[in-house]
Amino acid sequence: MHRLFAILVPVLLALSAHAEDQPIAFSAEQRAALGISTAALSADAGAAAAGLPATVTVPPDRERVVAAPVAGMISRLMVALGDSVKAGQPVATLRSQELAAAQRDTAEAAVQARLAEESAQRDEALFQEGIVAESRVQATRAALTQARAHLAERRASLRLLGYSAAEIAAAEQGEKLSDSVNLVAPIAGTVLEVQAATGGRVEAATPLLRIASLDTLWLEIHAPVDSAALLAPGQKVVVPGTRAEGKVLVVGSSVSAAQAVLIRAQVGNPGGELRLNQQVTVRIEGKAGGQKWRVPGRAIVRQDGKDWVFVEAAGGFLPTAVQVLSRSGQAAAVEAPFTGRERVVVEGVAAVKAAWQGMGGE
Repeated sequence: MHRLFAILVPVLLALSAHAEDQPIAFSAEQRAALGISTAALSADAGAAAAGLPATVTVPPDRERVVAAPVAGMISRLMVALGDSVKAGQPVATLRSQELAAAQRDTAEAAVQARLAEESAQRDEALFQEGIVAESRVQATRAALTQARAHLAERRASLRLLGYSAAEIAAAEQGEKLSDSVNLVAPIAGTVLEVQAATGGRVEAATPLLRIASLDTLWLEIHAPVDSAALLAPGQKVVVPGTRAEGKVLVVGSSVSAAQAVLIRAQVGNPGGELRLNQQVTVRIEGKAGGQKWRVPGRAIVRQDGKDWVFVEAAGGFLPTAVQVLSRSGQAAAVEAPFTGRERVVVEGVAAVKAAWQGMGGE
């Protein structure tokens, strides 16, 4: 202790004339006597947070519900829970008297539209010959517009009921009127829920099946407040033990009763390794585009609420503020504007800090 004091006294005296932004001067003899040594930086992407709990969910835009277009009876179910389906694949058959009535109304609207068109063409020709007044032509034009609008409405109604273009065209001709319709999958995906049963009666808009595409999923991550402060949209997210990876979408702006911040991430799901509602742990890499380095944990000192390292400079060491992203074992991942050529003090850190404080350092 006396020997260390004897070495530091001349160092502290020499520092009294230095400005705060100058290196802390140490001679080669003082460095050797105090056991001060340095080590090179190593680049490291670092993990801003690891071992965070998360729940697998489906993005809202990748989920669809197949519902009953009208009241009726489910006469057939073609899929079961967990089945994979293709877009447009029939999944259920619905029988209803309203379906036949809708097709009949469409056929009548098609007939009225054809008659209105013929009448309009006839009156246009007569008007060109000067046989009929312009007011009559205007009336037939208006009737044609109304008839076409009514037919378009009936076609749209059949589309909403689940009829294909070919089935609608057949209905307009009054052919193959049926009291049943096949309901199809609106997207390719997996059947997550079946709420209907064969032979069961349903009301209009009753949900029958829920289908979701599971190739892209969301992770609802709960991060401690201090970890959330290091996170930002765009950072890489990895689910250890799987091939699933993606990026942070949103960092929540509120804190739960458990003092956790909700982080939403989107990840790919190759091979279907993740399942809906599965509980997993995730790792979030350091900030995208940041300058991240790995240093021994003992190289970092705490002063006035900040973390610092001492960077070797000409004739001494320069205190440099860093942001600690994570700690693992004896090392720490930090973010700082280094070039990669710097060397930091890893032994004798306490002596350098004492000299820094003696010169009125922060």
